[in-house]
Amino acid sequence: MASLNAPRPTLESRGSYWERPGAQARHDTNNHFIGIDVGTGSARACIIDETGDIKSLASETIKLWQPQTGYYEQSTTDIWNCICICVKRVVEESGVDVSKIKGIGFDATCSLAVFSHDTDEPIAVTGPSFDNADGADRNVVLWLDHRPVEETEKINATDHNLLKYVGGRMSIEMEMPKILWLKNNMPKELFDRCKFYDLTDALTHLATGNETRSYCSTVCKQGFVPIGVDGSEKGWQEDS
Repeated sequence: MASLNAPRPTLESRGSYWERPGAQARHDTNNHFIGIDVGTGSARACIIDETGDIKSLASETIKLWQPQTGYYEQSTTDIWNCICICVKRVVEESGVDVSKIKGIGFDATCSLAVFSHDTDEPIAVTGPSFDNADGADRNVVLWLDHRPVEETEKINATDHNLLKYVGGRMSIEMEMPKILWLKNNMPKELFDRCKFYDLTDALTHLATGNETRSYCSTVCKQGFVPIGVDGSEKGWQEDS
């Protein structure tokens, strides 16, 4: 029996994780993962292994439209094309066996993406006609778009309870003021066909077809209060 008074092994004497018996064997699968990050000016992709080592990086510039002062728009069609280019590039450059790629994750700016709930096609956010006349699918109101000045003031003037979850005031760069602006400016029949996503959730929808939304997006940017929190019964507040 070992003595109870024997000195405890130091970190150095224990060896690193990878030197421990069986540790390397558990990682012989050599799984890899793809990360996507969409910023204001570019879409980026990387591929990493299970240890976090980056195997390859790629970036593509995404288009930005500014139809008038304070208005900034992008297109999920263009963004998705850039993502596909980046993903293909990192896979090719890394030489990773695609059967070893076990997951993909998305991150993006706090921007509002608009689609039709009946056709799942992009709906243009460019007024006054909102008709996608240029065929560019400009369905993203970028985070730095400051068109909903009046709508932001109106929301904050309500002093609604949910505002305490966003620092006491709704920022003009959040998505609720932008949705309200679209409601106030779009033809009613077109607005009624709209469904809205935070850009990150839009990308997961394009990748999977699922309609799931993340709490990060809906709580922080869209006024959702999870059921059971602060008396919330449905999540979305009917009076908001």
